[in-house]
Amino acid sequence: MWIRFFFIFILFGGCCYGEEADWSQYGIIDIHAHIGTFRGYNLGLETLLENLRKYGIRTALISNIDGANVTLLTKNLSETESNRATEEAVRQHPKLLRGLIWAKPENGSPAAVETLLSHKLENGDPIFVGIKFHPEFNHFSADDQRVDGYMKLCEKYGIPAVFHCGYPGTKSSADKIFAVARRHPSVPVILYHMGFFGPHEPAIAVAKKALLNQDALLYLETAQADPDAVLSAIRQLGSNSVLFGTDATYFGRDHYAKYRKLVDLLRQELSPEDFVKIMRGNAEALFRLK
Repeated sequence: MWIRFFFIFILFGGCCYGEEADWSQYGIIDIHAHIGTFRGYNLGLETLLENLRKYGIRTALISNIDGANVTLLTKNLSETESNRATEEAVRQHPKLLRGLIWAKPENGSPAAVETLLSHKLENGDPIFVGIKFHPEFNHFSADDQRVDGYMKLCEKYGIPAVFHCGYPGTKSSADKIFAVARRHPSVPVILYHMGFFGPHEPAIAVAKKALLNQDALLYLETAQADPDAVLSAIRQLGSNSVLFGTDATYFGRDHYAKYRKLVDLLRQELSPEDFVKIMRGNAEALFRLK
């Protein structure tokens, strides 16, 4: 009877997924997290902090979704208002958070947000370490000329640009992001989701093309991506081209439970050195995190 119980336990994943995960040993940097309000989702700061502490996440890079313009679902705050809230959250929790500027090319101003890039914590670390673009939520094409002013800030301050990357044919398609990245070839450009919930092949393909042609610095990120597709991307592009991110807290109060399969797969299939690159090393290098 005990043998039968053991095999049932294994079959339904009790040994791996029935327990809470403690990932503190990995020093994980989640490069994709949020604060703010999106109706129907639990993206509050306290929920994020609870998740970070529960799973032992070292650092999360946050942007304020209150800057999104989605009718009846988000607050559509100005650049100044939304990024001021991000700065306050980072100042309150400097050991866990760093900020990403939420850019609004449709009505914002690169000159206005540039001052934020000089803001520091008490220890001298920058509060903002990158600029976030969401073409779908703010109604602009990723390759719109209005994006260029923000990309020039990335060039000037040596910081990455991160883009929501969606389906082919949309405002946030991988090819449109590739187009703007080619106009600013020294700026690291990270494709969040590597295609939102898939297909992931177009994002992998443009990243491969950029590597081959050496005409853009494209990287892929893992939020809501199929674990097998993430592993395939790493094998095709190399471990330097993929970063761990989760869109926290898209999945709510136990957000990181949705990523146990991915973390376990990468830990099992990658060398220890490559695993470290994906989970924190690439983020440390690109975002200049200590």
